[in-house]
Amino acid sequence: MLNTLDINRYLESSLFKIVLDEDGDILDMTEAVKLLMPKDFIPHHISEIFDLSLLQQIEKRLLLSKTETIADQNVLTGFLDVPNKNPEPCYIIYQQYRGRAILTIKIGEQNHKLHQLYESAYVTATMPMALVNESGYIISTNDLFSEIFPDQISKELLHLQDLFNLMVPTSAFAFEEYILKALTQETSTVKMSYTSKGIQSYQDVSLKLDCKTQMFILRIEDITERERLFDQLAHSDQLSTTGEIAASIAHEVRNPMTTLQGFLQLLEHEVTGNAKMYVSVIQDEVKRMNHILNEMLAMSKPTVDEITIFSLSVLVEDVLLLLRPKALLDQINIVNEINAKEPVLIQANPNRIKQVFVNLLKNAMEAMSAKGTLSILISETDQESVDIFISDTGVGMKEEMLETIFLPFITDKPGGTGLGLPFVKKTIQEHGGSILVTSEIGKGTVFHLSFPRVSVSL
Repeated sequence: MLNTLDINRYLESSLFKIVLDEDGDILDMTEAVKLLMPKDFIPHHISEIFDLSLLQQIEKRLLLSKTETIADQNVLTGFLDVPNKNPEPCYIIYQQYRGRAILTIKIGEQNHKLHQLYESAYVTATMPMALVNESGYIISTNDLFSEIFPDQISKELLHLQDLFNLMVPTSAFAFEEYILKALTQETSTVKMSYTSKGIQSYQDVSLKLDCKTQMFILRIEDITERERLFDQLAHSDQLSTTGEIAASIAHEVRNPMTTLQGFLQLLEHEVTGNAKMYVSVIQDEVKRMNHILNEMLAMSKPTVDEITIFSLSVLVEDVLLLLRPKALLDQINIVNEINAKEPVLIQANPNRIKQVFVNLLKNAMEAMSAKGTLSILISETDQESVDIFISDTGVGMKEEMLETIFLPFITDKPGGTGLGLPFVKKTIQEHGGSILVTSEIGKGTVFHLSFPRVSVSL
């Protein structure tokens, strides 16, 4: 409920509201409605103030309300017909609430204006939208809105503030200021985060007051893809900066590291006991530093060199030859399958493509426990491309991880740099290929690679 801001304080004078029981008897009305009545005339039933057509529409809904719940709002049209006054065209917003009916009367409005509002706001809408009445209650929604908030829309009455409690603002936000801005300015907008079924999305939620109907129009624009692109751009800038730093420090860092490694090798033969163990630990860390530096340098290379035509199936077999000892040690079963009638040739840098497969296959093996299965399938889909599927029976990845898996410096592997898969994607794209990944928790992960194929006749 809207406790912190009394919207009625701003709008009560313009509200024409009547509260009815299920038989059409008038239980209460606002002062604005009383001013429409002749002096000393106090209506007790709706038949005293509405024309026959509008009366029948209202009574029909009152009758339905006795046997079923009318969850949405209804717009009824007709005439306000009170004694000693000319009938005035009007439309009524009918709402059911706890066995009673609330009628919001709009005087002097032509029916087609309301229909125009509905036409533009709902029928042709390409985004989730809702109508909010003067008291902050959502009285109508389009199908797209109901798809996002199905549980909330099923309730009889949903307040705008209750809806906002389901979402998280991405910056400082005050509900009162948001409403006041919609009342006094053209549009009030806030960026929100919403999580449903474990999937996070981002929306621009805007509220605008429609002057003709004195109702608010709520629009929700999905900006999830835009936010992800911004994140990727930020990571891309970070990666570019990292590449420049890596290139500039390569000579500065590698020279003293080479000297350090040489002295460590000398010390290895000079020390004994615990000191020998300490030297071994230092050597391992120096090797790890070299490995990280090499990955950073690989990421910083802007072009592909040493392009040749080679057999992809032969290259994969060479990589498997390197990894089979580890597979035997870890009790991993390797299945290598080629589904092609002719030799599968691609044009690329073989060393960089080899590193791509080393990274992917090594990651797959590390994701599995003993007796897991690593499968590699090379398949010719057409004459222009070749597909490679690398699948494992490992732990799988969550949806959140899949969305960021190719971004630099993001990893869930202990001791990982987060640069392996960004290198993989960058290298594949530089060679005109593509990479996709699917995963299921508890069942495993599949990487789908595609490369342009070179004809055997060449």
